[in-house]
Amino acid sequence: MRLELDPLGCDGNRVPVNVDGVAAFSLWSTRLDWICAGEPLRVQILAAEALPLPESEPSEPAPGAIARIAASLAGTRAVAILHHPGRTFSPERIAFAEGARIFALGDEADERCWDAMLTRGVPVWGLRGKAVCTVDRADERSVIGALIYGNFHAEDGLSLDRIEETRTGVSWTCARDDAQAEVIARGGFPISRQAGASGRWTDRGDEGYVRISTRAGDSVAFTQPRFIAPSARPVPHAH
Repeated sequence: MRLELDPLGCDGNRVPVNVDGVAAFSLWSTRLDWICAGEPLRVQILAAEALPLPESEPSEPAPGAIARIAASLAGTRAVAILHHPGRTFSPERIAFAEGARIFALGDEADERCWDAMLTRGVPVWGLRGKAVCTVDRADERSVIGALIYGNFHAEDGLSLDRIEETRTGVSWTCARDDAQAEVIARGGFPISRQAGASGRWTDRGDEGYVRISTRAGDSVAFTQPRFIAPSARPVPHAH
């Protein structure tokens, strides 16, 4: 079943989870807005229930704060979302943000940080707008598991009606015929551009990772990255 939630747009401590468009249950959420050695840091925690969390230490650098937060979540069913990664870090420093499982993407600087982390081989997921996942059971544990392991895609005004991933590629269909899709690979570089509601990518074996970013006007939807195992003989790309 299809579940949707909008943690980035929630100002309170509960994030509703919709099943087929109807609120079915909610996740606990809190935001840690800290100043770390003069740098702003916002980390949002999602969990099935309230958790004890560390207090801020203003003299502590942001990497140390993220490490403490991640350590406090170890062994729990919780996920940490780093807001504004491009504001607190940079592509060159983003490795210090390891411990945050999801990056909230608000602008191009955030997206560059995401691709820099993925290029290092670190599995971090991106979120803008709604998180949409397909799970077998509609409960808190299933949703948190999907967020932790990247089994969701992001929709901000544009719906992805179909995503099919195999060991050798990915295909997709979105809700608008005027959509433009980019296949993004290692380094954040687009290696293919495809117009229309549907598209397909066959792995070559040298991409490092592949993620699909689809836009129509100001609306966007994107998949999470698929890390590609190197191939001894890369296959040609088939459109």
